[in-house]
Amino acid sequence: MSEFRRAYDLLRGYIHHEWERIQTVDWNKAWDELKSPSEPELAEDGQVEKITIDPKKAAALILGVKEDCPFEDVKKAFDRLNTRSDPKRFPEGSVEAENAAKINARINWAYRTLTEGHAPAERRFKNLEVD
Repeated sequence: MSEFRRAYDLLRGYIHHEWERIQTVDWNKAWDELKSPSEPELAEDGQVEKITIDPKKAAALILGVKEDCPFEDVKKAFDRLNTRSDPKRFPEGSVEAENAAKINARINWAYRTLTEGHAPAERRFKNLEVD
């Protein structure tokens, strides 16, 4: 079997697996979960209503990590999602850029929420590499 055929079969299997996973997602529920922690609704008197979901749990869901995962995992997930949702990757003024900006804001909120418990020195120096 040629290397091209093997790579093609591997990629095809991966895409098929991801397609099946995407088909099982309830997109309305997922969108509501993403929307709830960063955009609380206002009560009639103008006060913010209490959010029923734990902010750390919501942040972990947004980044796709566990609540008690190490800083490296949070940083890796944040970097990956922040790069993918950068509004500069989309045409300026488009609907996609606006949606990307909203998603990017949620990702930044999730990162700040999950890294609150880590020491500032760990956040600053953990990803430095010393030869």
